[in-house]
Amino acid sequence: MKKFAFAFGLAVMAMFTAPAWAADGKALVEANKCGSCHKLQGPAVTTIAEVLKRKAPDLFYAGSKFNKDWLVGFLQSPTVIRPAGTVYANNIKTDASQQDVIVTPPKCASKLSAGDAGAVADYLMTLKDASMKTGFKTGKFSKARARMLLTKKQPCNACHTLPKRGGGVSCPTFEGIGARLNPDWMYSFIQNPQHWDPKIWMASGDYDEKTMKLMVNYLASFK
Repeated sequence: MKKFAFAFGLAVMAMFTAPAWAADGKALVEANKCGSCHKLQGPAVTTIAEVLKRKAPDLFYAGSKFNKDWLVGFLQSPTVIRPAGTVYANNIKTDASQQDVIVTPPKCASKLSAGDAGAVADYLMTLKDASMKTGFKTGKFSKARARMLLTKKQPCNACHTLPKRGGGVSCPTFEGIGARLNPDWMYSFIQNPQHWDPKIWMASGDYDEKTMKLMVNYLASFK
């Protein structure tokens, strides 16, 4: 009887001292109306008209795409990842001199507590594409060769910004991409972007295995 009372007492204490991250992440996502901007259930949109209405990136495969630690930090203090917005064509304006300029849209309004951010991240990490191949291992690679590949042979910097080297702003920045994205997802996305977003304007990557590993290792190094 004493053992039961002691165990019961510990259980009661645990109920009242549970950390904030024990909250229901899905309920927090709903309470913060994340679905008003993000698509939280698949499938991906299949028409240009739907793409142009997109306010923020799809999250129904967030668990395949992101690294959890990055999500926890971002949800507490969002940063700008897409300088020209999710759909850059929607943010091209004509100024007084009749020049086209890109108007950077507001960044994500999420500013959760550390506990709530952890709970939401836990929930988002459950949203996965079971068909994605996993197991990519980062390792040694030639930075000079990788840089040449991404800036000359395949000019990724025309749309993406490379750390310390600049580049385009119509697509997500490569700043911090290694901390942000799962290498398995980067590999899958580069190989076949349309699997994740049927109407994306990025071309499919017809690369051999050696080239794929070089690119993913290089991107994963940008922490």
